Amino acid sequence: MSWVKKENRGAARTMRVLRQCRSLALLLGVSVASAVSAQTAPSAAGGGEAEAAAQRPRTVAVIAAIGDRVTFVRHRRQTGSNLPPYSRSEKRVNPLALNRLVLDGIDDGFAQTEPQTRRVLLDWLPPPAAMNHVDEKRYVEREERLEALLIEHLRQLPERAQWDEIVAVLPKWHMPSVKGMGERLAGIGFYVQPLARERHSNMEDDAGTPGVPFDEDVEGDYQTIDPTTGEKGSSSVFVAVFMYFQTVTLDARTLAVKKREARRDSVRYHDPKSTSVDVGRMFDSGFLAQALSGVVQRSAERAITGDVSVGPARALHAPSKAEGGSQP
Repeated sequence: MSWVKKENRGAARTMRVLRQCRSLALLLGVSVASAVSAQTAPSAAGGGEAEAAAQRPRTVAVIAAIGDRVTFVRHRRQTGSNLPPYSRSEKRVNPLALNRLVLDGIDDGFAQTEPQTRRVLLDWLPPPAAMNHVDEKRYVEREERLEALLIEHLRQLPERAQWDEIVAVLPKWHMPSVKGMGERLAGIGFYVQPLARERHSNMEDDAGTPGVPFDEDVEGDYQTIDPTTGEKGSSSVFVAVFMYFQTVTLDARTLAVKKREARRDSVRYHDPKSTSVDVGRMFDSGFLAQALSGVVQRSAERAITGDVSVGPARALHAPSKAEGGSQP
């Protein structure tokens, strides 16, 4: 395994993110650092290993297993039955495309907060048979199985001896609805709210949770963004891009959990000039793919930096290939 530290963010990265957006757009349309040398610099005469270790920068490995699917959840009107008021579907995507968006965001966060760190960006996909075992379960039990599989993979990497910490990014289920979003959301996806609502008070308080969404309630409606102008507005109907996840910080040598943080980030879009009757048809697949890419990167970035402003999507940087990982 080689390690990667990003130093260039030019035109090549822009082309990579555009290719990723196009790939995602094809799937969404059916629904709504240069390499750092692995050599160790020779110690000065008379210096020992302890001195060399004290001089080297802190090394953080980042690995993402955010999933291989984008979830589509749509709120539907209750009909008096016991069925939940949501329709759900999933679209499989190349998991490396999603994981690299996450890796890029985490790396950007460290570049802002701890630029002196040496970051190791790892590609990893669970073996298909093992992933089938994970998919047998739902919700929290699924999270636990995926995390155990990741720890097992990390335990087999001798490179850990050269690292200080490992930051792992995994999906995180959240059962209740929060701030207008649907119930039982996890990972990355879209939530469509097509039902207009009367003015309501803000009864859904997100206080006390680490992952506060990008937006707040405004005058009884939910804060939205006009995709054409970027201006903020308010509406009870919207299409939201969400990312519900957790970061698990591990001691690289012992794999003991040092910190665990859950986040729930979302951005709602509404076009006030659209003539579409159905809010789910306001946006084409190209816009949705770009919006998803931007939210995923910014969510991962703010997991390190804290609150950041909503900005345009940034490009990707190809990470290193972890031993035992799958090829792009």
